[in-house]
Amino acid sequence: MDRDLSGDMILTDILSDSAFHYKLESFGEKRESVHRYTGYYGQSIDGIENGPIPDPWDVEVGVPTKFLDHKITTEIPHSAYVKQCHTCHGRKKVTCSSCGGFGTESCSWCSGRGKDSDDNSCSSCGGSGSRDCWTCSGSGKVKCGTCDGHGDLKHYRLLIVTTVEMILFHFFSGKNHITDFVSNADNLPGNLVTQVEGKDLFCEQGIQVIPMTMALDNEINIASSALIREHSVSFPSEQILAQRHKLRAVPITRAKYIWRSKTGEFYVYGYENKVYFERYPQQCCCCTCC
Repeated sequence: MDRDLSGDMILTDILSDSAFHYKLESFGEKRESVHRYTGYYGQSIDGIENGPIPDPWDVEVGVPTKFLDHKITTEIPHSAYVKQCHTCHGRKKVTCSSCGGFGTESCSWCSGRGKDSDDNSCSSCGGSGSRDCWTCSGSGKVKCGTCDGHGDLKHYRLLIVTTVEMILFHFFSGKNHITDFVSNADNLPGNLVTQVEGKDLFCEQGIQVIPMTMALDNEINIASSALIREHSVSFPSEQILAQRHKLRAVPITRAKYIWRSKTGEFYVYGYENKVYFERYPQQCCCCTCC
């Protein structure tokens, strides 16, 4: 705080309290199946002759670490088959893009003139103005990049398993879906409360948590119930594997003051003792001071 400001300021009221910060986290898994192909060079193929193709949710994958993002990919059993390459049609080679299939390109030494700067026959191309293509060695063909020169492709279904922490935050201020749910913060913005240290009051984890019931603040109970209900329907493409919710108490002190015949208030909050003025007396804007 400005030294001149604090010297002239008269504190008229000080109130110490705690704001409550509630957060619900859901850890979910999403699965999707996509078509992929790669060159077939005689490797073993797990096709439908080995059984029906399972549903993506029936494929066994490793158990992920909860509340950490993961991505796992694996071939879906019995989904593979072999088919002729659609690019080279089984020929294993395609037209060289450097020379257009002609097998030759303009001589770089003489720029295609066939002569050097002294009008003598170019020693690089023998006076022809062209030379064998460097890319295809004069054949006009190169290895097919799609099948890697094998002529056939292995097609299969790839399972992509994504685990992600799903968080829906609410800030009870007449607006929807802004930040964490914060109550009892008076005029102190809730997003500031979530960024400072406080005291952990409660933490519970399970496959599905139940709404909180605490005597300190009924708004927290209402928010907990609403958020848990919202999480259950907000991620239709994901399966919730675990949930966790936490409650913290963040100390806040509201001080009312008079400064040069003007009244106002400021807040000291968090264990870091950060200071917030909605309207800083010496400037017409919101101010957050460390």
